[in-house]
Amino acid sequence: MFTAILLSGSWTGAFAATSDDTTASEEGRKKALLAPSSKTSSVPPDRHAHPHPRHQDDNQTPSSIEQLLVEGHHRNASTDGTGTYTVSAVSTTKMLLKPMDVPQSISVLSSQQMKDQNLNTVDAALKQVAGVNVNLYGDGTGGYTARGFTLQAQYDGVPSTGGLSLSQQYDLAIYDRIEVLRGPDGMLQGSSTPGGSVNFVHKRPTDDFQGNASFSAGSWNNYHATLDVGGPIAHSKIISARLVFAGTDRNQFYNNAYDRRWTIYGVTDVHLSRRDTLTVSVTSQTNDTTRYMGLPRASNGADLNLPTSTFVGANWGKSEVPMTEVEAQLEHLFSHGWRGRINYRHRTADTTLQYAYLNAYNATAKTGNFVAANTRYDETNDGLDAYVTGPLHLFGQRHVLMMGANYDRYVYEGGGASANSRTYAALGGIPLTASGSVPSLALPAISTRYWEPSTQWGVYGQAQIKPISPFAILIGGRVSGYVSKTRRISPTVGATSTDIDQQGILTPYIGGVLHLRPNVTAYVSYVSTFSPQSAFDTTGRLAPVRGNQLEGGIKGEFFKGHLGMTLSGYKIIQKNEALYNSTIGAICGPGGVDDCYVATGKTRSQGAEAELIGRPLEGWDINASYTYNDNRIVNNGSATQAGLTYAGNSPKHLWKLWTHYRFEPYHGAQKNIWSIGGGLNAQTSTFGTNRTVTQGGYIIGSVQVSYQWNKYLSLSATLNNIANKRYYQRLGNLYYYNYYGEPRNFMFTLRSNF
Repeated sequence: MFTAILLSGSWTGAFAATSDDTTASEEGRKKALLAPSSKTSSVPPDRHAHPHPRHQDDNQTPSSIEQLLVEGHHRNASTDGTGTYTVSAVSTTKMLLKPMDVPQSISVLSSQQMKDQNLNTVDAALKQVAGVNVNLYGDGTGGYTARGFTLQAQYDGVPSTGGLSLSQQYDLAIYDRIEVLRGPDGMLQGSSTPGGSVNFVHKRPTDDFQGNASFSAGSWNNYHATLDVGGPIAHSKIISARLVFAGTDRNQFYNNAYDRRWTIYGVTDVHLSRRDTLTVSVTSQTNDTTRYMGLPRASNGADLNLPTSTFVGANWGKSEVPMTEVEAQLEHLFSHGWRGRINYRHRTADTTLQYAYLNAYNATAKTGNFVAANTRYDETNDGLDAYVTGPLHLFGQRHVLMMGANYDRYVYEGGGASANSRTYAALGGIPLTASGSVPSLALPAISTRYWEPSTQWGVYGQAQIKPISPFAILIGGRVSGYVSKTRRISPTVGATSTDIDQQGILTPYIGGVLHLRPNVTAYVSYVSTFSPQSAFDTTGRLAPVRGNQLEGGIKGEFFKGHLGMTLSGYKIIQKNEALYNSTIGAICGPGGVDDCYVATGKTRSQGAEAELIGRPLEGWDINASYTYNDNRIVNNGSATQAGLTYAGNSPKHLWKLWTHYRFEPYHGAQKNIWSIGGGLNAQTSTFGTNRTVTQGGYIIGSVQVSYQWNKYLSLSATLNNIANKRYYQRLGNLYYYNYYGEPRNFMFTLRSNF
C-alpha cells in the first residue's frame, strides 16, 4: 500500500498569553508573548504571557493560488473581484483545498464583505468572524482569541512571531481576504497556542487594468479614504503592478483621543517565463494614535456608570509606530500539476509609547493615583517559507502531497521606564475629571534597554490520501526548533543568556473527510501544537506546553456551491503549563538561583460551532454564526479555582450575523439599484482580567442602505449600535482595560470604480 511518512517542524510565537489575563505597567518588551520567564524583569504586564466530493481534475487546479480569474474561471482562492462572500479554495493549507475538504473549522472574510461592512481595521474585521473574540488595548492594537486561546498570525502563509496580538496592523485595503483557522495549527504555524491562526492574504496585480476609490465620513470626524489601481504595465504580458493608498483620520468617541494612519502598498508580478512568476511588494504605514488605558471600576468590581465620553489618562499619551514590510515570492509550475513557492517576508516597526494609567482610586473623592510610562522599542521580523505541492496518481486514485520548511527570526530591541506617585508626588490625588492634565514632566527617561532575538524553524509535510474515491485521509506533521536569547545593551552591555533552547519537537496531524454526497462531507481530525517554556524544575528546563484538539463535524455546499455550511464540535486539552513550586526555594536553573516550577498546569476547552456563509439567492449575501465555548481550569495551582472559566472576555455563547440584499430592477442591471443590509452581534456574560469585573450579555445591531447610480458610482449609509446600547466591549481589572463599545454612530461611504 501507499504509505506517506511526512515530518513537520515549528517556528512561530511561542508560549503566548491565552486569555489576555494581563495588567499594565512599563510597556514594550514583547518577549513575554514568546515565552514566560522565571526571572524578574521590567516587562509591562500587558506584554506578558500567562505563566502558566467534488473532485478536481488536474486541469482544474489553478496555476497560482492568488491569480485573479485565471482563464475566466474562479478555481482559486482569491476573492478580489468575485463579488461574493464565498471562496473556491483556501490557501492556508497550501494544498489549495476546498473549505469542505479541510477537516477543521475555517472561515474566510472576503474583500466583498469587507467593503459591504466598511471594515477597514483588523479588529473590526475579526469581530465579524465566527468564534473570534477581540479585546482592544486602546492604542490601535488588540488581543484576539478563539476557543479561549490566543490566535497567531500568518501573512501569505508565512508565520509571524508575535505578529498579531499587541501589534499594529495594516489597513485592510491591502488585503484580498482573511482566512481564520480555529483550533491548533501546529503543523504550519509552529509554536503557538491552540486558538488557531489568522492568514492575511495580500492583493495581487490584475490581468486587466482596474481601479477603484472610496471615501467614508462618519461620527466623531471619522474619515477614511482608499485608492486602488492596477493592471499590466504598458500593455505588457510580462509585468503587472498594483498600487493601493489608504488613510484614516478620526477622533474617538471618548475625549482627548484620535487615530491617524496612512498606508501605501505596491506590488509587482513579473512573469519570468510561462512557469515562473516573481512577486515583490512593499508596504509602509504610519500610526499616530492616542494611548488610552480604559476606565476604572468600583472596589467590588461594579460599574461606575461613567459617561461614555470619559477619558482617564494623560492628554500627552501617544502611540507612534512607523512600520515597513517587504515581501518577495517566487512561484514555479512544474509538470503534472505540481507547484512550488518560496516566500520571504521582512518587517520592521519602531514603537514609541507614552501614557499614563490609574493604579489607585478613591471612590469617595473621585481622585486617583497615576503611573506615567515611557517605552521605546524596535522590532524586526524575517520569515521564510518554502514548499512544493501536487497530485500523485496511485491505485486508481488521485492523492495530493505537500512538503515544506520555514524559518522565522524575531528581534526586539528596546526598553521602558515608569514613575508613580511615590517617586513623583504630582501623580497622586488627581481628580478623574482632570486626568487629562497628568503632568508630562512625570515621564521618566529610559535607561535600561535589552536585545532579545528569538529564532524558530520547522520542517512540515502533509498528504491527502484517498483509499477510495469518497474518502480522504489527511496525515502529516511537523518537526520544530525554537531558541530565544536576552542581552542587556544599556546602560552597560551584559552577557547573552539563552532563555529557551528546545529542538526536535513533533506536532502530528491526522484527519479524515468522507463525502456523504458530492456537496456534503463529514470530517474528524486530531491536531496539535506546542509552546516552549523558559521555566525550570529541579531536573532542568520544562518541556513545552502541549495542546491537542479532537474535532468533528459536517460541511456542505449548497445552491451550486454559492452557500457554505459548517457544523462542528471540538475538545481541546492544553497541559504541561508551568506552575510555581512554592515548596522549595530558588534553587533551579543553570546557576541554581532561579525559581522552581512544575509542569502540571492544565486547561480544557470544548464546544460547538455553526456557520452559514454565502449567497442562498441571487442578490442575497449572508454570514451567520453561533459559537458555544466552555473553557475551564483543570489545574492552575489553586484548588479554589479548579473548574472555573479559564479565559476572560470569552463568552460562552456568541452570535454573529451580517446580511446584505441587492435589489435589481431587471437581471444584470448596473444602475439605479438599491441595497439594504443589517447585522447583529450578541454574546452572553463575561468577566475581565479580574474575576470581580463582570457584565451581562448584550446585543448590538446595525443597518445599512445603499444606492448605485451606475456601474461606476455608489453611496451607502450605515447606522451602528442602533439602540445606542451602553456596554463594555472589553473588561479589565479595577483600574484600567475597561473599554466602552462605540455608542450609536453613522458612516457614509462613496465608492467609485473606473
